[in-house]
Amino acid sequence: MPRSARLETIREEGVNVLLNQTLRGHGLAAKAERRRRNAIPDIQVTLKAGDSVLLECKWDDSVAALESQLDGRLEQSPDALAVVGVLYPESLKYAEDTQSVLEAAELRWWLHGTRGERLPDVRMRSGSPRDLADQLRVLPLELEGADRVVAAAEIVEYGVNQAAQQIAQHARLSRRVAGIIAETDQEKNRAAALLIGSLVVFNALAFQDRLSAEDEDVQNVREAWRSGLDGLHDAWRYICDNIDYVPVFELAAEIIDVLRDGPNELHEMVIAPLIEAMEKTRLLEGHDLSGRLFHTLLTDAKFTGAYYTSVPAATLL
Repeated sequence: MPRSARLETIREEGVNVLLNQTLRGHGLAAKAERRRRNAIPDIQVTLKAGDSVLLECKWDDSVAALESQLDGRLEQSPDALAVVGVLYPESLKYAEDTQSVLEAAELRWWLHGTRGERLPDVRMRSGSPRDLADQLRVLPLELEGADRVVAAAEIVEYGVNQAAQQIAQHARLSRRVAGIIAETDQEKNRAAALLIGSLVVFNALAFQDRLSAEDEDVQNVREAWRSGLDGLHDAWRYICDNIDYVPVFELAAEIIDVLRDGPNELHEMVIAPLIEAMEKTRLLEGHDLSGRLFHTLLTDAKFTGAYYTSVPAATLL
């Protein structure tokens, strides 16, 4: 290969667009290189509560230039919840498949300021684009002490959407899960039914997690998941037979039974995002907030469609 070909590099703007696409893939409302008033931030993320977060991105060897740019962005956008600096590793410059390398790349970022004011203490963080997306979701909680329910709902909604999308790719299984959730199975409402079904399973996982902390005879979620769907089903059956809480686990167990008829690779793709959401919200929402969390999700018409008054929804509450 000629030397010039080996030294081909991608422009920062190109990586910005790819990072924007990756953040959107992780459930964030992100836009790249769009004009905002008289400025053009590299990436603008709009959080669920309507707050905007502006990301400015540069290569890893351009920290000083990035800090100056961030200061200017704070002055130009005093209404933004946060201005965040992101550093790309140099290896991205020369990657042939930039998108794939970016998704696994170790980015560095920091919160530079909020509401037009620079933060006095800067903490550098690192991780994948997914880790960055996870932090952006809970920024209102971190910066302004926003309602924990809003932050928890953002995380749970993302995990539930991921699970429902996987089920939807299998027509036979999605029809059966939707049939469990509602007596009528109209095609236009199936997506909403799959969201509620995934939320039912999340609820069972979260409840199991709580019970295992109080009763040593109850396996925690990770212990049960080592045996796959069979392990979860057995743990839930033990709880129903020996402790109660049948309304919480019986409906979820029916959905698990349907998923067991699907390919093994589907099991991981459905359950893993729900377990991850459960673990991330463990510290955000406590017993006193669980009802409000589910009420927040179930009364969101975009999330539940026509099913928010259904028996499964009442069971969750």
